Amino acid sequence: MIRRIKQTLGTVPLPTTRAALAFVLLSGVPLLAPGRGAWIAAAVVAACCAAAAAFDARLLPPRGAISVERALPDKLSIGVPNPVVLTLRNASARPARLLVRETPPAGFAGERLAGPVDVAAHGEAEVSLAFTPPSRGAFVFGDVGVRALGPLGIVFRQEAVPCAQRCSVYPDITAVRGYALLARRGKLHEIGIRAARLAGAGTEFESLREYQPGDSFRDIDWKATARRGRPMVRQHEPERSQTLVIALDAGRLMAARAGTLTKLDRAVNAALLLAYLGLEMGDHVGLLIFGRDVERFVSPRKGRRQFGVLLEALYDAQPRIEEPDYERALRYLAQNLSRRSLVVLFTDVAGAEPSKRLLTVLSGLAPRHLALVATQRNRALEERAIADVTTVEDAFAAAVAEDLLRDKAEALRMLASRGALVLDVDPDDLSVAAVNRYLEIKARGQL
Repeated sequence: MIRRIKQTLGTVPLPTTRAALAFVLLSGVPLLAPGRGAWIAAAVVAACCAAAAAFDARLLPPRGAISVERALPDKLSIGVPNPVVLTLRNASARPARLLVRETPPAGFAGERLAGPVDVAAHGEAEVSLAFTPPSRGAFVFGDVGVRALGPLGIVFRQEAVPCAQRCSVYPDITAVRGYALLARRGKLHEIGIRAARLAGAGTEFESLREYQPGDSFRDIDWKATARRGRPMVRQHEPERSQTLVIALDAGRLMAARAGTLTKLDRAVNAALLLAYLGLEMGDHVGLLIFGRDVERFVSPRKGRRQFGVLLEALYDAQPRIEEPDYERALRYLAQNLSRRSLVVLFTDVAGAEPSKRLLTVLSGLAPRHLALVATQRNRALEERAIADVTTVEDAFAAAVAEDLLRDKAEALRMLASRGALVLDVDPDDLSVAAVNRYLEIKARGQL
């Protein structure tokens, strides 16, 4: 029944809100001024309105004359606006004025309405929209609603143009493209990426620079120092063909939201950018995704093809409501790594027991491998801990927040004291901070 009603509404021109309101007001004239003349005048006005509506309806493009084609990126990026272009085509000999309503997947943020858009007879026009997906995975855009307005603005015809289309939402690929563009222009500092090249790091000579406090005396180039009259040190390029392995905890704590995205989404975005940089620098890059079990493992390899493999592996990684098994995951990793590697673990720590288990596992990785533990700060919890206390409930909430923050700080301190590198930053800064720490590790020759 509902479908039949919709089909009927799609074939019958309907009055616009403005036209309906005008008709109602004119119909009330006999009530305000009773008399035979008023009724006659109202009938004449109604007949004129009906004639104008009929004329306006005849000028509408016929049903089915409007078609819509949607253009989407091959891979949409999570958490950022993605362009959507609708091409409206008018196959009739009459010009069309259209209002358009897009139907994105549930949860996609963005303006759905566009118009009015004027499309010439046998012509076409484009409508540009943008939508922000809240999660990764496969989705479907629905049909596009099109409302054709009569040239007099009295009537309209509305229909749903079949335009369903599947799409795939990946990690934030736009961040990788932006990084590549800024790298080519030498402007990485604009997004907070620091050039970390230290004297003595690596084996391939790059350049000379002035001595700075903390440089080793062994790196001083005495001939250059004599020529220039001031201490100069040799600077080397970081070594290539090293191994970077990204380990993603997909356990329950990573399901928590950090702004509009989950912590796992933030970690996946950071992992993708880090993987891209590692491959660009000539390193072997691998990936491990785990929860209670090892869910996915990509062996470390180098080259551009590896980036596509890693992207597909990260595409549908989702958090599970279960405790991560650090021991099983990192033991599996150690068994499958033949070379010394930098293992970047994106996780979250809460409570003494899980932290102790992680500490035990990381101790087993060292000294053969170097571990970097990356966690995300909880701004809401930090604000709750220092908020003004006016009620008993406020005091209880502040005490709980302080305990949770203290436990996490102690866990990170223990990890650092046992030789693990620790990175605890705001979720918005995770990608840039992870890249900077990776560059610093390579520049210092810690691998």
